[in-house]
Amino acid sequence: MLQKIKARRSTTQNELLELCERELSCPRCTIVPGPTTEVVYKTLPPTNTIAIVVDISSSGGAIKIGESANNNLGVAAVGRVGTEDATDLVIVPWNVDWWFYSIGSVSIQYIVKVR
Repeated sequence: MLQKIKARRSTTQNELLELCERELSCPRCTIVPGPTTEVVYKTLPPTNTIAIVVDISSSGGAIKIGESANNNLGVAAVGRVGTEDATDLVIVPWNVDWWFYSIGSVSIQYIVKVR
């Protein structure tokens, strides 16, 4: 099941990093810009990503997260962040086996572990 950590839309990058340190036990993380437009194909974040920050525009959009599976389709849905989450920023702790695509007006940032 997809875990969602909500943050106010007005949250600063420093506040996001503090939240990640508390919630994800990542004291050495940074925020890297991601796509700011629709991504209609399977996309993998940087390899050292521990979470993604999703900002759904009030005009609507969604990010869908999936993973490979041993079924007829070869994929399984993990979850989504959609218009119902548009009032907040949503931090999604990331699994290395996941991929995503987005539709509509969605902005994504990556929280990556600094090596």
